[in-house]
This record gives sequence, structure tokens and C-alpha cells, in this order.
Amino acid sequence: MPKSPKKFEYASNWPRTCRRVYRLQSRCTNNPLHGRPTVVHHLHYRRSLLRRIFGIFLLHFPSASVSGYEIPGWDCVGVCSSCHENYYGRSSSHSSLHHPNVWVQFGGLNNHQTWIKATELRIKFWILALMP
Repeated sequence: MPKSPKKFEYASNWPRTCRRVYRLQSRCTNNPLHGRPTVVHHLHYRRSLLRRIFGIFLLHFPSASVSGYEIPGWDCVGVCSSCHENYYGRSSSHSSLHHPNVWVQFGGLNNHQTWIKATELRIKFWILALMP
């Protein structure tokens, strides 16, 4: 019998992380003209090796859970529902962060934004966060 792929869970502090993202930046990061963000989007799920090691020392073992140590504006950004359109990890909308051109879908914790799109979103997030 084939093994089923590991399912992952969001860390218990995910709601607190979302509130931090919304407080730091109150516009859709992908397209600020869309208004307020309604979803917090991970740019990548898997923790870096350094963070996994650090997490073990904090007793947050790197099993099948999404980090729990996300840095707003680096690991995750706020976006509107239109920019987060998502059908099983994919979207046909070119403005969605889940479009195959900008979202790499390997399954589970291996899903992530392309490097160029992630960098663009990080820059936009901090420009918008620092604007009055």
C-alpha cells in the first residue's frame, strides 16, 4: 500500500502571526489598489535549515507543521482574496499568487513562491508598511 503524502498543520500561533501582518501593513501586498488584505499568504512553507535547528532548541520539532516562526514581510504577506485565488494549490488567474508562473507546487511543505515573486512581494510589503 503506497504511503499517503504527509499533511501539514499550521502552528498554534498562526492567528497571532496573521494579526501582526495585518497591523504592519494594511493594504494588499500584491496589488495595493485592491484594498485591505483578507488572507495571509506564505511565500514558502518549509523552514530553512538554520530555523529548523533553532526550532529544535525551542522544542518546536520540524515535523509536518508550518513553521510557527514566520517573519511578517519575509515569510508571509497579507493579500486580498482575489490575489490569493487558490484551487488545490493552483489558479488560472494571472493576478493570483497561486498561478503556476509564480507558485511552485511540489506538494506539502515544498510549495513556495518563485524567488523573483517572493522578492517583489517582500519589497512591496516593506515599502507599504513604511509609508505613512
